[in-house]
Amino acid sequence: MSTINTDAVAKRADKILLCPRCRKELSVVLQEGVEIDACPKCNGVWIDCSEEKKALAITPEVFTVDELHKLRRHYQSCGRVETVRYVPCPICDKLMQRKNWGSHSGVVVDKCYDHGSWYDEGELDKIREFVKLGGVEYEKLRISEQGLSDLNRKIENEAARLDIRIDQARLFNMVGF
Repeated sequence: MSTINTDAVAKRADKILLCPRCRKELSVVLQEGVEIDACPKCNGVWIDCSEEKKALAITPEVFTVDELHKLRRHYQSCGRVETVRYVPCPICDKLMQRKNWGSHSGVVVDKCYDHGSWYDEGELDKIREFVKLGGVEYEKLRISEQGLSDLNRKIENEAARLDIRIDQARLFNMVGF
């Protein structure tokens, strides 16, 4: 549950933060023990870099490999298709990068790598669900499987190269060089 403190306008270094979508003043909101900045018009939220893991409820949850493979079979993207529109960071006013949160969540968020992330209405809940279902662990498994696949390919290439060198050495010995 969120509680909006209507007296508190979101500020950073004496600058009032504006919604990157509709340019309204952001209000300070306490959501599940984390202070975030919310737009009263479009319901988007700004989360500072330092608060993002707490706001998304990312904890070191452990899943078995079998559970992660089941997640892969049942996984469906929870994003939506919309017109791409770059928006400014409420703090520095530079255009933010659009990034698919966690590579496979399907939720594209606006990210200022210096200050934080903007989540449009409903995106925060979708990402929390992705995390709860093991999406972060799935990403780790996918990355480690890719690394193992790359390593296996390198080993196979090196073995083939060594086989050629061994064959060449045998040929040299047979010819007498």
